Amino acid sequence: MPGRVARAASLALCLGAGGSALAAPMALSNLASLNRHAQVSAFVMKLSDRSVIAELNANQRLRPASASKLYAASAALQQFGPDHRFTSRFTSQAPIAGSTLNGDLVFVGGGDPALDTPALRTLVARLSGRGISTITGDLVIDDGLFGPVPCLTTDRCSAQRRSSHAYSAPLSAAGVNFGTVNVTLYPGESPDQNSRVVLQPAELPGYRIDNRVDTVARGGNAGVSAWRTYESGVSTLHLRGNLPVGYGAYDFQRGVTGPAQETANMLATLLREAGIRVQGAVRTQSTDYDSHGALLARIESDTLAEQLIPMLAYSNNYMADTLTLDVAADSGYNLPLTLPRASQALEALADRADAFAYGSAGNGSDAAFTSGSGLSLDNNISARDLVALLDYMYHQDALFPAFYGAIPVPLSAPSRTLKRGNFDFQTRIVAKTGTLSEPVTVRALAGYLRLSDGGFAAFGILINGTKDDPALTYQQTVTAYQHDLEAILAAY
Repeated sequence: MPGRVARAASLALCLGAGGSALAAPMALSNLASLNRHAQVSAFVMKLSDRSVIAELNANQRLRPASASKLYAASAALQQFGPDHRFTSRFTSQAPIAGSTLNGDLVFVGGGDPALDTPALRTLVARLSGRGISTITGDLVIDDGLFGPVPCLTTDRCSAQRRSSHAYSAPLSAAGVNFGTVNVTLYPGESPDQNSRVVLQPAELPGYRIDNRVDTVARGGNAGVSAWRTYESGVSTLHLRGNLPVGYGAYDFQRGVTGPAQETANMLATLLREAGIRVQGAVRTQSTDYDSHGALLARIESDTLAEQLIPMLAYSNNYMADTLTLDVAADSGYNLPLTLPRASQALEALADRADAFAYGSAGNGSDAAFTSGSGLSLDNNISARDLVALLDYMYHQDALFPAFYGAIPVPLSAPSRTLKRGNFDFQTRIVAKTGTLSEPVTVRALAGYLRLSDGGFAAFGILINGTKDDPALTYQQTVTAYQHDLEAILAAY
């Protein structure tokens, strides 16, 4: 591949679509300086004629971190289409007599990446609307669409026992609230009163509360640390710190140990709140997704296009990896799924994009994926791979509006990483960031920039620390690519 790619790149520098001479590529001076003690891969290409605007080690494969989510978003759009909605449902093979369901009630997880408590309340309300008030059998949560998904990555495996974050939540076709437990902490009304902890929903079982958050005087400093541990079948929420009087609600989320079991506990609580009595046990299972009984109630998610906006804006790992599993399940991959096996669909996408963008000169992509989120350390792609994907999606007329519209504009992005830069940087690009800190610093940025003539260019930038220099600063990385992109925007 390197020889053929080099020849294609050299040709692109010299000739446009009609054979006319093109300007020489711009220098990426800040990234080139950083490349002296870090690994950098960068590529910027004009999409109207695929001429090279700038490049630096464009074929070098590096860790992309959350820039991987662009592949998960693209694969999902191609598999399902922008208007697709994920369905979650209650089914049963048992007969109904009056207000009694004489058997098991089964919740069938549909792989909805954004299923949340309000959606489950709606599902329960629809079941109640059928007049059912008693279930003589079990409440069963079925995650058979994917089967039980093993943790595999270090962060997710460690989080099963101890979780101090939400980003490493485990995966399930029947998961809710992005695989996290939602908690609200309230200060007391005076410094001598204890703070109060409320789970969402309030009567959610399965948790022990270890609350040592003190209420301090109004105007005092607020600071809370929270983590969840799991031991002997019980999860404990540990809370430490201070909240001043009048501070208001303090909300946080922590990854759960078992996402399907969490959904089981939540649905049992919501059914009880709705006056629906379950006489049997609450349990989980994995069966053939299409083998269930009669439909009792169902809910549909927002469209895929709508879901991609928060997924990319907030870099939601749970959503990206769930979508990757959704694509594999819909493609007929053997069950139970693992995330690395499901990610083979992303590798196939990278190959298609490479062939589309570069033709025979591309000689196939060497991109490697074991997750759609970038949380795993085994994802490896090049800047040239990223630009190929962006070029490929730019030419998908039915998909590009949803794809482009989901990528954050720096001016309105929640990410502070995108908030710096001049006005052109803030308004003329859309970009997905990527960040890892262990075992080496990873910074990535990929997206589209709008040219002054109204056309588009695509860019991909990957920066990895090295064994000798593993920790790179914000100034070294983010400022470097911002300044180089600002120079390109000024010239184009």
